[in-house]
Amino acid sequence: MRFSINHKIFQVQRVWRSQGVRGLIHFFYQRIVSQIRTTKTHQAYKEWMEKNCLTKHDITNALEQIAQWELHPKFSIIMPVYNVEAKWLEKAIQSVQNQIYPNWELCIADDASPKPHIRSILTEYSKLDSRIKVIFRTENGNISAASNSALELVTGEYIALLDHDDEFAIDALFENAKLINQHPEADFIYSDEDKINTKGKRSHPCFKPDWSPEYFYSCMYTCHLGVYRTSIIRDIGGFRSTYDGSQDYDLVLRVVENTQNIYHIPKVLYHWRIIPSSAASGIQAKPWAYTAGKKALQAMIERSPYPGYVEETINPGIYRVRRHLIGKPLVSIIIPSTGKKIDTPKGSVCLLEDCIRSIKQLSTYPHYEIIVVDGYDISESTLKVIASPCVQLVRCHEQFNFSMRINAGVAKAKGQFLLLLNDDTKVLSPDWLESMLELAQQKEIGAVGAKLLSPDGRIQHTGMIFLEGNPCHAFYGFDSENPGYYCSNIVNKTYLAVTAACLMIRQEVFQQLGGLDELFPLNYNDVDLCLKAHQAGYRNVVTPYAQLIHYESASCQKGVSPGEISLLNNKWNDYLKILRGDPYYNPNLSCQSANFQLF
Repeated sequence: MRFSINHKIFQVQRVWRSQGVRGLIHFFYQRIVSQIRTTKTHQAYKEWMEKNCLTKHDITNALEQIAQWELHPKFSIIMPVYNVEAKWLEKAIQSVQNQIYPNWELCIADDASPKPHIRSILTEYSKLDSRIKVIFRTENGNISAASNSALELVTGEYIALLDHDDEFAIDALFENAKLINQHPEADFIYSDEDKINTKGKRSHPCFKPDWSPEYFYSCMYTCHLGVYRTSIIRDIGGFRSTYDGSQDYDLVLRVVENTQNIYHIPKVLYHWRIIPSSAASGIQAKPWAYTAGKKALQAMIERSPYPGYVEETINPGIYRVRRHLIGKPLVSIIIPSTGKKIDTPKGSVCLLEDCIRSIKQLSTYPHYEIIVVDGYDISESTLKVIASPCVQLVRCHEQFNFSMRINAGVAKAKGQFLLLLNDDTKVLSPDWLESMLELAQQKEIGAVGAKLLSPDGRIQHTGMIFLEGNPCHAFYGFDSENPGYYCSNIVNKTYLAVTAACLMIRQEVFQQLGGLDELFPLNYNDVDLCLKAHQAGYRNVVTPYAQLIHYESASCQKGVSPGEISLLNNKWNDYLKILRGDPYYNPNLSCQSANFQLF
């Protein structure tokens, strides 16, 4: 409890120092709003469970499916045990015995528990069910040592991890076996999860995205239920005691370096017990785990081709992986513009002048060139203001076409990296270019987007979600400090698409993808580019550490024509069907809004 209180005091002090009284009032207001939203979420999850509960018919159907499968993989459930209360231990064991899918073994390692009921319970269950195998360690070695002892008992093709006070959903192994029959190459499978209290009440569902490396490097989101091919776990040396507290995090960080056959089951298959000794109860239960998590990430970086370091954030268990920049590459900033002016409380402002001024005054990365593309409509006075050795002017005779003007600017670009930028943006983060370069330089990454805010500080862009085939901005209009669903707004995160209002991409990738499609003159050219990148095997990422104000469509006509969305749908519907929708948005969440809500 003391750890939790100290963390809250630290947050209040940070807000007071950085934002003053007004910021502090806003902070407490957001906390109240968050609590109200949490209450609504609990009620929504209750309704969701009622609609998604497993029926007798579902179980009968599952048994019929099992009988028809070609593959019947054996799951070895690893469960380290230490001094847990009898009732929770028995519930954990019984949750395995109650599985619809029968081909399993429960490999239990007691870590020299001094409480006498542990040995008697484990001995009794092992006598009642031959699939339950127990080893009693003679000395306490903590969780990794105990898990490795359990691993010695394993004979199955896959292992699954179960904590001694948690529960499997009744269909946990069935769903994993079903996926393996569909994808026998699967090496690592994770599912959604929730929490369960001492009275059996379920809450706090975590509906996860498909595999998202940047999100995983920010927090151990795959967590429960994790299922792994046994041979890989043995090849990488099992669990490592150096990382006790975050041993699962370290394990998965090494697993994903050895396979790309990673699958996600969007179903709640694991119930994490909320008791004082469990991390499910809050950050105060195991504060040392966050230090171990940072250590595991640092070890991952040292093994990776992109050196760097790990920063802790004010949110325990949430990290920022920093990558050193490779060399001093030139960034070509391409800005299509008409030189439009807008009225603000401080008077009339030329958007282009304001944008370029913010780049020059705030950017800490000096290696850039600015290419302004216009249609002979920027005033002479503005051209004089923006004139400098780093600014080049490219002119187009054609009617305004964002894609065409970007492509024209790219044709003159000398940079290894391109930054597509609207003239109605204004830089807020001095290290915005470095934050985007860290990601864009990685060969697996295509487009990198930024966090864009409206002038009033509300979220305009933190990534795009496809709802029934249509791209929508996640958390549009939410407060800028809103952390998002499981901190998704405050960490680097994979999305299917990002906005070209501020988008960085390697020149070679842009050329490989054929640039922007000029059939999209105003809208969806960025979505189209990102889908081309994803189809080519790249992942697109948003970083919240690059922040800009975006006046949103101030410099061009606002709105979307029916022809544009039809063109996008016709071009990409088949691909989205292959993907079965947006892989980075859980199908259990509402398709009516992009706010990660259940209904």
